Amino acid sequence: MSRLRLLCRRTPLFGLALLFLAWGLWGLPGCGRSEAPASRGDWKGRTLRIGTDGTYPPFESVKDGELVGFDIELGRLIAEELGAKVEWTNTSFDGVFPALMAGKFDLVMSAVTITPERQQRLGFSSPYYTAGQLVVTREDDLSVTGIESLRGKVAGIQINTTAALVLQKFPDVEVRQYPSIDLALQDLRNGNLAGVVGDGPTLRYFLTHGFKGLRPAGGLLTEEQYGIAMRPDDPELRDAVNAALQRLRDNGKFAALEERYFGESARKAEAAAEVPWGKVARRLAVGLGLTLGLTLLALVSGLPLGLAVALGRRVRFKPLSWLCAAYVEGLRGTPLLVQIIFIYYALPQLLGVDLAPMVAAVLALTLNSAAYVAEIFRAGIASVDPGQEEAARALGMSHAQVMRFVILPQALRNVLPPLTNEGIALLKDSSLVSIIGLAELTRAGQELASQLAAPLAIWPLVALFYLMATLPLTRLAAALEKRLHRQS
Repeated sequence: MSRLRLLCRRTPLFGLALLFLAWGLWGLPGCGRSEAPASRGDWKGRTLRIGTDGTYPPFESVKDGELVGFDIELGRLIAEELGAKVEWTNTSFDGVFPALMAGKFDLVMSAVTITPERQQRLGFSSPYYTAGQLVVTREDDLSVTGIESLRGKVAGIQINTTAALVLQKFPDVEVRQYPSIDLALQDLRNGNLAGVVGDGPTLRYFLTHGFKGLRPAGGLLTEEQYGIAMRPDDPELRDAVNAALQRLRDNGKFAALEERYFGESARKAEAAAEVPWGKVARRLAVGLGLTLGLTLLALVSGLPLGLAVALGRRVRFKPLSWLCAAYVEGLRGTPLLVQIIFIYYALPQLLGVDLAPMVAAVLALTLNSAAYVAEIFRAGIASVDPGQEEAARALGMSHAQVMRFVILPQALRNVLPPLTNEGIALLKDSSLVSIIGLAELTRAGQELASQLAAPLAIWPLVALFYLMATLPLTRLAAALEKRLHRQS
């Protein structure tokens, strides 16, 4: 039996992957496969699937592992009015509209501003909240009094928000885009920005929940209306949602909800005195479990696939060799983020293949990792002295036996260091799956940083969790390398 087979048999990676995956998925909504899109018409007894980005308080955020906020409670009230159950999917804002159009959920409730550009692609309910853009600056910077005083300076915004439309009218303002608004506010506090432009209610929330030393500069720049987004070919759902909103206004539930989140008591609310470190650590541990599970599953699947591709590039049958080479160049030459988006969002529309988020994530990570693993194995095989193959063939071994008993055991020792690097890179690359609604470690940190308005407290802890995950991997690779050298 070859050392390669012994190593695979004695290393319970698959069991570890399932263990970490179960821990990461425990208590996290929206990670399983959703039911097919509900039919139009009567929603009684059905599941209304709603997408949101839980990093935008007070409209949506994550607290103790549960989605909370104005939009979240309003969505539940609408589902009650329709006689439906509600299922939330928490995903990044830049992926929420592609997921909607791919049929992953029925509505988007995430402080979505109704704009002419969005109305060309999406359907909207009647407006349910009126907000506007606001400029925030440092208290000690008296030169910024509004949007006009940002000319010739640098302003920060959250990506894919209508603040970009406002700043398009001021081409002499340099714009920096951030994945979440709390990171822009932190950069402002660090002195790298002159101001931050964003939705007034959310910026005011952050100013009273942790971001001391900042102030509003002037009044609202615009008057914007939030709507519930949906696919444009679903007028029955739009009419049902509009009717539910009107009933909530008529019975006073909408006004009570609005007062609770935006009334005088909400404006005077202050942040908690200390970061709840115990809850933060538990939430990050859940995210780390999902990250480790994804990484191990992708490695367990990617290693044999990568080895097969590497061997395929060595065969004399040119079509197979070219196909394997095209696979490697294609997967290594395109960003992993694009591959994840294509597999999860594009395949349902192009081929009718609807994958669950977890399946799509593991598939994308596996295919991407296998391309890099193939090149690592190909280099390892090439590093073995060709004379050994000639000697083995002279002893009567077949080409397959030479590869199995002579070449691969030596190549494995040579490729352990780069394979370790690939495993560490894959672990960090798994953070990209948040775009399809999986709350791995980085996404968990983003949600906590927004909800607690404490990015400086959360992100160093996220880095520590990643370090805790990568150090054992490097130590394991070193131990395996020593063991293989002793056996040789």
